[in-house]
Amino acid sequence: MLELDKYPKVYLQTGDCFLGVKPTLVHTVLGSCVAVTLCEPDRGIGAICHAFLPDSASYSGSNRDPQVCRFVDTALENMFSNLMRLRLDPERLVVKVFGGASGIMTAGRGNLYDIGGRNVRAVREGLMARGVRITKSDVGGEQGRKLMFLTQTGDVWVKRLNKANQET
Repeated sequence: MLELDKYPKVYLQTGDCFLGVKPTLVHTVLGSCVAVTLCEPDRGIGAICHAFLPDSASYSGSNRDPQVCRFVDTALENMFSNLMRLRLDPERLVVKVFGGASGIMTAGRGNLYDIGGRNVRAVREGLMARGVRITKSDVGGEQGRKLMFLTQTGDVWVKRLNKANQET
């Protein structure tokens, strides 16, 4: 069993990415947002994003958004760009996807904006365009997720949250 307390810890905020070249335990909490983890275990290098909108085309600001990881498309671009600078082999990456729970609900009509579903579709399309296969995923549904990611190994632990945001 891994001794998780021995690793430095980072809390990943919404719209952030993290690249771990040293073993780090990254925590985050997801609702309709998605987290994508990328790891090359042989090298002990991993990356994670916490994106909350599917694509940057939806951003109407006049300047490029400084928080590129808020969008799935630019978060993936950022992570892959940084990993390629470290000469990681995309074919050796272990890729996992989490989150994308139902967002704003309307009485009797289901999900109004389907942000979670759109985020998951954007991740799948972005990874497919790069020829990268998802190794594991836990997406959709109505429950949020609390996530821990160990950058060195690519291991991910998920706790589902009930509607009152209490751990189950």
